[in-house]
Amino acid sequence: MIKNILTKIPKVVRVAGYDIRIELMSTHMAAGMQRYGEFSSIEQMIRLQCEMPSRFQAVSTFLHEVNHAIFWAYGLEDDDKEERIVSTFGTAQMTLFRDNPWLTKWIAEALK
Repeated sequence: MIKNILTKIPKVVRVAGYDIRIELMSTHMAAGMQRYGEFSSIEQMIRLQCEMPSRFQAVSTFLHEVNHAIFWAYGLEDDDKEERIVSTFGTAQMTLFRDNPWLTKWIAEALK
């Protein structure tokens, strides 16, 4: 069932005008990297472990990696102030849901 949730995710998520590819990776590969997912700004790609321990982990990991993409795409820096980060994420998340109409349905189905 958890694998089925991730196979329903489209191959691309748009973040700030960038088409970020989504790829599933084997559990073996993810275990070797010691992570459920990763974002590569060089490849403009999110990789997610194909089988998660729970549907909550699947959604959480996807959103975590999208947040890394937002951080990169909007040019945030580690030493930015809280208000700048929160303001940027508000705009970024509004844009994320506007540009990816499938996302709210996917999350709602995954968390049933």
